[in-house]
Amino acid sequence: MSCTEQNGALCEIAPVGCIPYEKDYEGYWRALRGAIEREEISDRGAVISDLIIDYNPGHYTAWEYRRKWSVQEGLVNEEIQYAAEQVVSNPKNYQVWHHHRRLVEILDKPVDALELTRNSLEEDAKNYHAWSYRQWIVKKFDLFSNEHEFVSKFIDADVRNNSAWNYRYFLIRETKFGPHSHFVEEPSLVQETSYAIRKSRLAPHNESPWNYIRALTRLARMPLVDVVGLVDALRDSNPQATIDNRFAAHLYADILAESDSRADKEAAAKLFQNLRDSDPCRRRYWDHKLSTIQKSISRS
Repeated sequence: MSCTEQNGALCEIAPVGCIPYEKDYEGYWRALRGAIEREEISDRGAVISDLIIDYNPGHYTAWEYRRKWSVQEGLVNEEIQYAAEQVVSNPKNYQVWHHHRRLVEILDKPVDALELTRNSLEEDAKNYHAWSYRQWIVKKFDLFSNEHEFVSKFIDADVRNNSAWNYRYFLIRETKFGPHSHFVEEPSLVQETSYAIRKSRLAPHNESPWNYIRALTRLARMPLVDVVGLVDALRDSNPQATIDNRFAAHLYADILAESDSRADKEAAAKLFQNLRDSDPCRRRYWDHKLSTIQKSISRS
């Protein structure tokens, strides 16, 4: 409904606010609504939807109309090319990526999706939409080969790229513990843990490698204390740095808490006490961790 319609005879209730759309956009949207109401899927409607998208690339209805039109006219491949061009112009727009994905689903082949995501990530290495879409493409079409090499380049370029760490975890989860475990060339759990430890030293206060290590052990259903090299790496690092770094301290405390040694449990309690004092925003969480370890000590 346009501003004129809202303030005129067609609107019985005065609007709370009025979005000042450009007149051309209002006209295009009115024309597309008319086509939809008439159940008209035509070249004319496709042209109108294109004009709407030029004004508003996030217009879901215009994209949905184009999908129906491209299927009806047998132009899905051409529409994928159109979508790829729109991704270049609007790399952070969810509807553009979604349109490309829906077309890939219709064709049931990845077309240029890997290249599209790679180009987008080379422009912006933290583009959530590109990483998310690449996950879907790789998993759906079993395209895991060389993906570890692909993501390693992004982590090497920026160890603080949390999106890349998340993608690396996705790869390990699928190729080591999921239905795609036939990719035997992928790194072992020990290799991945060692990799994360090395990267954590480059940016100790970046949470991603610490979370990555913890997530790996959960995938493997392995106690932290059993992760080869992890305990030694934490003990051999600068003790003060470990205490000052809440991510390293938390991981180390959880490892010590798993020990059967009373001395290790008491050391864990001390670390949780320090974390409670130094991280007041999560005080209740640290109180819970401290209470749990204290109960464990009393039973030992």
